[in-house]
Amino acid sequence: MSSDDEDEDFKLAVALSLQENSSAAPPVSVARHETVDLTSDTEDEDEDDDLRRAVALSLQESEPVVRTDNVVREVSLPSQHDTTAGDARKDSTKPPAAISESKASTSTTGPVGIMGLDRKAMEQERLARLGKRKREPSPDRPSKQIGRTPSSETSSSFDNLQYSRGTVKRTFATKYPRTDDITIDEVLQASSVNIAVISSFMWDTEWVYKKLDPTKVKQIWIMNAKDQDVQERWVREMKETGVPNLKIHFPPMDGMIHSMHSKFMLLFGKAKLRFVVPTANMTQIDWGEVANDWQPGVMENSVFLIDLPRRSDEAIGSRMELPRFGQELVYFLEQQKVGQNVIEGVLKFDFSQTGHLAFVHAIGSAHNIDSHPTGLPGLTQAIQDLQLDNVKDIELDYAASSLGAINDTFLQRIYLAACGEPFTTDSNSSHVRDHIRIYFPTNDTVEKSIGGRDCGGIISLTRQHYNATTFPKECLRDYDSTRRGMLSHNKLLFARGRKKDGKPFAWVYIGSANVSESAWGGQKVLKSGRMGSLNVRNWECGVVVAVPDSRMKGVVPSKDTTIPPMSVFEGTVEVPFVCPGQSYQGREPWFFRTG
Repeated sequence: MSSDDEDEDFKLAVALSLQENSSAAPPVSVARHETVDLTSDTEDEDEDDDLRRAVALSLQESEPVVRTDNVVREVSLPSQHDTTAGDARKDSTKPPAAISESKASTSTTGPVGIMGLDRKAMEQERLARLGKRKREPSPDRPSKQIGRTPSSETSSSFDNLQYSRGTVKRTFATKYPRTDDITIDEVLQASSVNIAVISSFMWDTEWVYKKLDPTKVKQIWIMNAKDQDVQERWVREMKETGVPNLKIHFPPMDGMIHSMHSKFMLLFGKAKLRFVVPTANMTQIDWGEVANDWQPGVMENSVFLIDLPRRSDEAIGSRMELPRFGQELVYFLEQQKVGQNVIEGVLKFDFSQTGHLAFVHAIGSAHNIDSHPTGLPGLTQAIQDLQLDNVKDIELDYAASSLGAINDTFLQRIYLAACGEPFTTDSNSSHVRDHIRIYFPTNDTVEKSIGGRDCGGIISLTRQHYNATTFPKECLRDYDSTRRGMLSHNKLLFARGRKKDGKPFAWVYIGSANVSESAWGGQKVLKSGRMGSLNVRNWECGVVVAVPDSRMKGVVPSKDTTIPPMSVFEGTVEVPFVCPGQSYQGREPWFFRTG
C-alpha cells in the first residue's frame, strides 16, 4: 500500500471518530458490498478496506443488540421442491439466519448481526492481524490480462496437488469408521483458501462461519430465493450485519424457475483452485457432523472434487481454449451471472487434466431445441463427449433424496440420455422400467434410522405423485446405507453397460439433480409432431466420472449377463447403499411431511 493510501486511511479514521458524539451525523455504512475481486486473490490486497470497515464498526460499540443463539440455523427458501416434492412446501419469507429451530437468549454485550456474528470482535481480530504486518508500499496492480512472472509456488505442475484428476468421496459421518470418506474441513482446507464461491440450497450460517472465517476468506454465497423483494431484503439485511468480505448472490429466478438447487464450491488459493460438487447442502447435518459429542452422524452425502493448478503463465485464459469440462463450467457460471471477476478467476487455472470428466448443468428457463444443451440434453452431450455412447445394453441405478411426478416417458428420457441418445418424436418407452432402479427409503427405513422421522424432512416424495397410475412403483428399491442407520441425501446415477462394439463401460453422475423433470427439464412432443421446448424449473449441476479403461479391462461379467457388476466402481466411487436393493414388497415409501 502506498503512503498516500495510508494517509487516506488515517484521515478517514479521524473523520469517523469526530462523528461519535454528533447527533446530526449520518449513520456510518458498516460494510462495503462491492463486487468481490477475484482477479487478485491474495490476502493482503484490501487491507485499506479492512481498516475503514473496522473503524466504522468500532463506532457502534455502545449499541445494544439482541443476540440469538441457535442450535440449527438453516437458510432456505424451499419453493416447491428440494427438488420436486415441493407442492407440499411453501416459500419462506424470512431473511437469512432468521430461520431457526431453537430457543433464543438475549445479551447486550456487543453488536451482533442477524447472521450471528460479533462484528466488533471480528474486526478487532482483523485489526490485530493487520497491525502485526509490516506495511510496505506495493507496486501498482498489473493489468488483468497481463500474466505475472511465474514462480515455483504458482507453477502449473500437477505433482503437488492432492486430487489433480478428480475424485469422488463419501461424506464423513461422526462415530462411524473412516473409509474413503472426507470431512468438510478436509474439503475446504480453509487455511489455504483466499476466496470461496459457494452455491447451496440450504445454509447453516453459524456453522459455515466456523468453517470459513469471513474475516480471513472473501466469500460469495449463491443462494435460493424466488421473489425479488425477498432477495432485496436479504441483501439489505446482509449489509446491515456488517459481515466483512461476504456477498450474497441470486441467479436469475424469473418465470418458471422455482429453485436454485445447484451445489458447488470454487475454493481459490495461491497455488490451486479446488472445484467441488457435493450432493450436500452447507449444513452441519449434511456433512455428517453433530452438535454434541455422543450422537452419531445421521445423514450421508457424496462429493466430487478436483484440484486445478494455476496456469504456468498466470494469465487469464480463453474459454474457447478450455476442455469441454471447463467450457461448460464457465458457461454455467455466466448463466448464473456470478460476475466477470469470478469468470476471470476461474480462467487463471489449468483445466488440461479434465478430459475424462464432464460437467453437466441444468439452467432454469425454457430452452428451445437449438439452445445450448442443458438438463437431460446436456447429459446426452456429456456422454457423447466422453465417448460413452453407441450403447447396446445399459443398466441404471439412481439414488435420490427427492422424487417427482415420474412416468415412463421421463424414465425413457433418462435412459436415452444415459445412452448418449437424444429424445425424439420416434422414441419408444417400452421395457424401460426393466433397466432402471431408483433407490429411495421406505417409511420403515426412515423410522428406524439414527435420526428418525425428524431427519427425514429433506427426503421428499408426495402421496399424490406416488399414487398416480403412471408412477413406476416397481422401479423403487429401499435405500439401505452400508453405514447402517444413516439416511441419504445423495444424488448418484450409476450406469453400467456394453457398447455396440462389445466394449464394457461404466460411469457415475454426482450432483444436485434428483429424479424429477424440475431438475432435468420437462419436454413433450407437441400435437404438431414437433418437439416442444425444454422447461427447466431448477438450477442444478453435477459431474460425470467414467470408470477408467484400465479398470474395465479386468471386469468379468456374470454368466447371466454381459453387463459389468456394481463392483466395477471400486476405486472410482464407493457405492454407499446395499446393492441390489430390496424391492418395496408392499411397504410404503417415506412421504414428505409438512410441519
